Amino acid sequence: MKKWTPKHVNWLKALKIAAGAVAAILLAEAFGLQNAASAGIITLLTVQNTRRETVMSSVRRFSGFAMMTLLCLPIYHFCGTAPWAFGIVLLLLLLICYSFRMDDATPINAVMATHYMLAGGVTLHMVGNEVLLLVIGSGIGVCLNWFMPRNLGKIHIMQRELDEEIRGILERMSMRLLEADHTGYGDSCFAETERLSGELRQEIDAFLQNQTWQDDIYFMRYVEMRREQCRVLQVIYRQLLRLNQVPEQAKPLSAFLADIAMHFHEGNDCSALLEQLESLYAAYRQDELPDTRESFENRAILYSILTELQSFLQIKRQFYLTLPEQERKQMFERLMQA
Repeated sequence: MKKWTPKHVNWLKALKIAAGAVAAILLAEAFGLQNAASAGIITLLTVQNTRRETVMSSVRRFSGFAMMTLLCLPIYHFCGTAPWAFGIVLLLLLLICYSFRMDDATPINAVMATHYMLAGGVTLHMVGNEVLLLVIGSGIGVCLNWFMPRNLGKIHIMQRELDEEIRGILERMSMRLLEADHTGYGDSCFAETERLSGELRQEIDAFLQNQTWQDDIYFMRYVEMRREQCRVLQVIYRQLLRLNQVPEQAKPLSAFLADIAMHFHEGNDCSALLEQLESLYAAYRQDELPDTRESFENRAILYSILTELQSFLQIKRQFYLTLPEQERKQMFERLMQA
């Protein structure tokens, strides 16, 4: 269980809700609306973590209001406004909202159903009153979320953290290739990349939700590309552990891994590294065949690692080639500013 700290509290969201609720109540009172305090509750229920959630919850709330009013009109007219009549309205409203996955529309509309009940039924005046309460409460909630701070800066920082972790894996692999003893060479680094990529996905998802209707999937594609590369590195790690000697061919492969680590960044299209890999393939083909079974097995492991590195680089190359020109331009602008 994580220890609670003040940073776990969303102070900005709490402040926005409190200020928005007060503003909604004051505005409803200024319009002379009945049950003005409900406008503040509507603002509270409207403010979500992202712009898109906020807008969609407001749409569901207005749809639920229309259904609730249509239910109240005949039930309160023919059955009166006793508590049991409200129970019928609430039951039907819940069933409809649950069926259409509009659970978040039920609380405030249930409260508004009590407004109709206390007013003696549905009248044109009360419908207008409730609509204005919804407009004021939801409108202020949407406006508050429209100024949700963008988390692009945090995404860029987390991108660099993930890339640095992968670079470290490549550097350690480069050194371990030149060692026959792999004692103490663990795989905890992959748990760290999984953690970083998972947290980055969450930040990117929040970023996409705050775009309202515009989807910018570059960052999501980026983190998926890095996760795919990490899966390849895990295969290389398992192969590397099988090496029990250091063949002469391990030295150029170690140097190549070091080069990949050195040039490992967001903007590298990997074309030069893939050409370098082909040269290494050609050099391996010209080497003399191993003369012992153990040498043959270790040489085969090195060749398999080189094949996996080709997949590792091609993943990034394919990602780069499928980028629209505008996204490539934005990527290089970020790199120039970093």
